[in-house]
Amino acid sequence: MNLHKKKTFLLPIVLLGISTLSQAQQSSVAAGGDTKGTNGTVSYSIGQLVDDTYSDGNNTVTQGVQQPYEVSNPLPLQLLSFTASLQGNQALLTWKTTHEQNVHHFEVEKKASVSNNFSFLASLPAKGGNGNELYRYNDNLVTEGVTYYRLKEVDNNGLDSYSQLVLVNMALSKIASLKVYPNPVITQLNITFNATESKTYQLLLVNALGRTVINKTVSCQAGNNTINWNVAQLAAGTYTLKAVGIDVAPIKIIRN
Repeated sequence: MNLHKKKTFLLPIVLLGISTLSQAQQSSVAAGGDTKGTNGTVSYSIGQLVDDTYSDGNNTVTQGVQQPYEVSNPLPLQLLSFTASLQGNQALLTWKTTHEQNVHHFEVEKKASVSNNFSFLASLPAKGGNGNELYRYNDNLVTEGVTYYRLKEVDNNGLDSYSQLVLVNMALSKIASLKVYPNPVITQLNITFNATESKTYQLLLVNALGRTVINKTVSCQAGNNTINWNVAQLAAGTYTLKAVGIDVAPIKIIRN
């Protein structure tokens, strides 16, 4: 029995192999099997570009060399680290990533411990690298107390995800003493205090109904400070002096 050999191109088989393999991420998938004829068995594979066909008139066998087909999809972003640290009166935020091919940008959000909602702070474009990337951002408006931060990663397709929370804790300013005189007062109220550092303070005078009648921001030096307030325009009654963000008890003031 004579076998007649002929060579053919099986484009439909190649397309079938590509359609099957297009769902793979990073692997070469082969398909094929064994075909038995009257004179033996021949192994074959699907996906080759050129095949040999053998025929004896009754049986036909196609065999070839597998040509691998591979589809690679980028790995998802990995946030390797996200930290926050105090640098003086600022918060330094740093984060490290890898596999950024599908990332469009990052958004930094923050909230104070007394707030229920996060607010937008800044947006940084992604570098888009395949290796490790490092980012830094300085928050120059850190309030006293605990501030929480989180990172929002936005993909090119609009999907987003959030990081874990990180925080900084800026201790409240200390005032060794806060005194007022005269008390009761008629026209001029004198406020004296000893500050541990040079900075800006906010002082409030609140009436018996809880309404703020005086709200002043004062710049003070470390050490002894004296502030004079004209309270002649205030109605007679009881008031409370409060210092915002300062670890000191409110003081009751009587206006005669």
